[in-house]
Formats: sequence, structure tokens, C-alpha cells
Amino acid sequence: MTLLLNYRPVIQRPTGIGVYANAVLPYLQGLPHVLIPGGQTGGVPDRLVRLLWTQARLRSTAQQQKASLIFTPAPEGYLGCQDCPQVVMVHDLRPLSHPERSFQSLYFRHWVPKLLRSCFHIVTNSEHTAQEIVSQVGVPRTHLTVIPLGFDRQRFAPAPAKSHPSISRYFLHVGQAYPHKNIDRLLRAFASIATHDPTVRLVLAGKPHPSETQRHYQLVRQLGLIRQVQFRSYVPESDLPDLYRGALALVYPSLWEGFGLPVLEAMACGLPVITSLGTATQEVAGDAAVLINPLSVEDLANAMLNFLGDQEHWHRFRQKGLVRASQFSWDNTGLELRSLISRFIAD
Repeated sequence: MTLLLNYRPVIQRPTGIGVYANAVLPYLQGLPHVLIPGGQTGGVPDRLVRLLWTQARLRSTAQQQKASLIFTPAPEGYLGCQDCPQVVMVHDLRPLSHPERSFQSLYFRHWVPKLLRSCFHIVTNSEHTAQEIVSQVGVPRTHLTVIPLGFDRQRFAPAPAKSHPSISRYFLHVGQAYPHKNIDRLLRAFASIATHDPTVRLVLAGKPHPSETQRHYQLVRQLGLIRQVQFRSYVPESDLPDLYRGALALVYPSLWEGFGLPVLEAMACGLPVITSLGTATQEVAGDAAVLINPLSVEDLANAMLNFLGDQEHWHRFRQKGLVRASQFSWDNTGLELRSLISRFIAD
């Protein structure tokens, strides 16, 4: 029995999907398999070519390789007669729940629901996302398995003998500036504390958004925060741990998340976390983060102020985060996924 690993969705500069795919690959390669590598740039032309290849060639490639199962670490696959069963990983349904004018939203609206309803099984990373798939796509809950994400424990680890970062003094947000990331309210909350402390900074680390990032630049100028807000585009995973370790807190007030990997990475580095009630970040953080109403600028500002001035509060949530993060790892994720796939191949 052969497993076909369809890794074409993994692009050159991986973000969420690519990080997950590369992390679980060593565990799946322990099974009899054939790997179809990725490596594209991720632009719209590449996505169109990949979509056409997936529909025209994935099934026939599986037949040629005598594969008994196809696993794709993203919601991509072929439609039609499912004579080679497909298992796909769905990280979130953001393009459905928070659509934009983009190829990705079109793809999710017109292709993904049909694909998920026809797949043999779906893997996802949180109960929050599982329930969204059930309600928005109509897939039975029995066709879904929740396997939480992990992190690289050797890379994402706390600095020794960490004290309150009274010198660096910056709050951190990690993630591409999509509208649902709630950056506007974050900037307004930061403005309310920056007027009282001109030494504190806010670092926004993540890929620019085609329209949102320009609006954020304008808002920073309007709020008089040019010297206190730093925009950093794509940050390699190798640079992220030091960025986490030097901050006062990760501020992640997203209106919606499928999982929220930065929450877990920050906790693993000993960084206290402020994040949102009512989405998957609450599921990931448990009681180890300060949970706020993401629609309240005042709640967000107060949470930031507490970490700025109260060292005991800072150390308490640092320790709670380290304990929470210890419950997750890529070992756990990879082994659970391999066990699931092994059962499907055996059947």
C-alpha cells in the first residue's frame, strides 16, 4: 500500500500551511510513499497552474503510482470519481467566513466545499475549525479529525534567566495584515498607552496586505505613532524566536482564527500573550493568556498596560504560557497524523 503525498501547495517561503506540511513530512515519510514536491512562488498564476494540474493529473498520478491514498496538507484535491481516496488538511475557512476580492476566496467559494464533501476524510487543527466545516460545508463531524498544531521545541524556547524586558519595551504582533487580524483596533489601543510612555514600541511582523497595510500606514501617521510603530515584512522562522523573547507581550486580538500558531510559539518562548475570546485562540491558549473582547479598544489597551507596568503580572502569565505550550509539539502532531493515515491505508 502506497501513500501519495501531494506537496505541491507548499510554496518557497512557507507560512502556516508550509510550516505544518514540512513539520509532519518526516513522520509520513516513514510510511511507504511517493512525494510530489512543491516549491512554487505562491502567486495567482502558479495557483491556477497548480489547480489545473490537480484536477487533470493528480488522480492519474495516483493510479500510475498504485497509491491507495492521497494526502494533501492543504484543502486542495481533485473533484469527480474518488477512486483514489483523498485526505486533506484544512487549516481554516477564512476565505469563506471573511471573504475578500481574491483568487483564494473564489477558490474557497466554488471549489473547496465540493472537495471537502467528496473527500474520504478531513484533518483540521482545532475544534473551532471543525465546527465551522460542519456548519458551513455540511460535512458530518465523523468525517473530521482534530489534530492540534505544534512547534519546534528546540527553536522556540525561552531565554535563560528571563527578566521583565524593561529595556527593549515593545509589544509584538505576528501575522499578515488581513482585515480580520484587527490591526486598526490594535493601533488605536497602542496609541492610548503610547501617549503616556514615549519609549514603548509596537512591532507588526508579517507579510504586507495589498490594501490593508497602506491603510495601517495612514492610521499610524494620523495617530502620531511613526516613531513608535515598526512594520516588518516576512520574518523567517529562524528569526522569530528572538523577536518573541525580546517583547513585552504578543498582542493577537484577531476577530477570527482557525488556530493561531503565533500564540503557541510566543508562549513557548516565555512571552505572555494577549488574545481574543470566542475564536480558536481561546481554545489554544486556555487560561494561560489574557483573553479580551477583540471589539473593545479599551480592553485591549488595559491588557497592554498591565504587562507594561506590573512585573508580577508579566511573570505569572509567562509561567502559565510555558506550562500550556509544553502540552503541544510537532512530535504529537506528526505521530497522531501518521497513526490516522496508517489506519486508512490498512483499511
